[in-house]
Amino acid sequence: MHLTAFLLPALLGASSGALAENPHRRAATLKSRAPKGASKPAAPVTRALSKDSPFLNSNSKKFLVDGTGVPDVNFDLGESYAGRLPITSPNATNATANELFFWFFPSANELASNEIVIWLNGGPGCSSMDGLFQENGPFQWQSGTHRPQPNPFAWTNLTNMVWIDQPIGTGLSLAAPKAPAQIRDETDVATDFAGFWKNFIETFEMQGFDVYFTGESYAGQYIPYISSFFLDQNDTTFFNVKGIQINDPSIGSGAVLGEAPAAAFLNHFNNVLNLNDSFVAAINNLAETCGYNAFMDLALTFPPTGTFPAPTSFATGNVTSRECSILDEIYLAALYVNPCFNFYHITDYCPFLWDELGFPSLGDGPNNYFNRSDVQKALNVHPHVDYAICGDDTLGLEHSLPSSFTVLAGVVERTNNVLVGNGNLDYLILSNGTLATLNNMTWNGAQGFSSSPFADKFFVPYNPTIGAAIAETLLQSEIPTVSVGLVAGGGFMGTTHTERGLTFVTVDHAGHEIPQYVPGAGYRQLEFLLGRISSLTEQGDFTTQSGNFMGTTPL
Repeated sequence: MHLTAFLLPALLGASSGALAENPHRRAATLKSRAPKGASKPAAPVTRALSKDSPFLNSNSKKFLVDGTGVPDVNFDLGESYAGRLPITSPNATNATANELFFWFFPSANELASNEIVIWLNGGPGCSSMDGLFQENGPFQWQSGTHRPQPNPFAWTNLTNMVWIDQPIGTGLSLAAPKAPAQIRDETDVATDFAGFWKNFIETFEMQGFDVYFTGESYAGQYIPYISSFFLDQNDTTFFNVKGIQINDPSIGSGAVLGEAPAAAFLNHFNNVLNLNDSFVAAINNLAETCGYNAFMDLALTFPPTGTFPAPTSFATGNVTSRECSILDEIYLAALYVNPCFNFYHITDYCPFLWDELGFPSLGDGPNNYFNRSDVQKALNVHPHVDYAICGDDTLGLEHSLPSSFTVLAGVVERTNNVLVGNGNLDYLILSNGTLATLNNMTWNGAQGFSSSPFADKFFVPYNPTIGAAIAETLLQSEIPTVSVGLVAGGGFMGTTHTERGLTFVTVDHAGHEIPQYVPGAGYRQLEFLLGRISSLTEQGDFTTQSGNFMGTTPL
């Protein structure tokens, strides 16, 4: 997800023809300028392999993964399949040599019998193994932990899940020589993905399954374009899209997603950032001069009074785009106070946590797990590829306009099931920037939201395993501790609002990766996307808690 390129100046203060925001180019820029610097969780329910598995057949058996043979994972992952499938489509880029990698986990949940959820990380060029490994997979190896652990908030508890490395050349996927240069835009990405997906459906005999897309960051470009392409095929056998969920998504211009709301973000969170009064005053004066305050006042009016132009049109003085780059200025100032300031999650402090993937803690780590020969062998990856969590971002994808300018509204109108979430502690894509972008979009006959999206509270059920874990340690006269994955977040965790098939939700405590920082919130969002609950305001248990399908296992 973090990249080595720099943020394009054109992303700042761009007009309605703006390029899509690539937050990880900004992340790489910020990082390059930065100083260098228990009780066992309840295991998720895994699906045991049997000869009667609906997904095991003569075509899929070569992708079978030994659930007890994944390196460094000392528990059984159950039934799963991994490997690469080719792209076969009349318009696919060099189809004979290009293949996408997947890791597919069937679910034990009976409600998932005819559905599958796709997870995509962003970048562009970042591997979805990050999501599986550190966010919502059946096992996790999160920052600061010394080995993989079962994830009680695995999305496989709810439904069949597949994590896919795409576009070609990303992660464990295979690209023909110079193939990425042939990907000109998001339409090419969508065409390639559809060619892969048809093969996936045929391999696992999932014809007619309901398909849901989920992901984060630059997947705010990938997912609307791919799902729109699927819907265009009018083919429910292979491309039966029923909804999408995108978190902290790149759906608009950098000026709106980051720059315009930055001063208000500073004012709200300065108790965390602790920047001095003179600096805060200077930033607020600059936000006024650059027109950001006037823009945000207009952009966060409900209902909107009409479409609004780019923030730079509101400038009141002779200021340059560099002078109006207040997001960077705040970041650099924050580093003086907290040299380990993490733009993915602003409440992190020194030291950076060691991380197996070297990301997203910004700390050291081998970044080598999925590059290991034993791991690639276990996942049926051959020939070997040189893996990087984030690879080549020079894919030409920025030829496509932001999805909120083009295809996103159509996906809302054709599914009436689109969820857009934002972590309130994310300093790459700010919650108010995402909301402003949506409020300038027209879908299902009206522009934006007719009433305040902050009126309703997003409820996340409390994790019932927390009390038991603390009680056990107290009985043993130990300091109460809870494991990674058990700290889920619970209670009222943000705000939510649904209108005309589009839901916007903010998540407290979460940074750029909602399922990693507040796994209970990400889990609840998926329950809503799948129709297991009627609203994100609904109070009650998770649908997979004790007494439901999982028996005595809490989640």
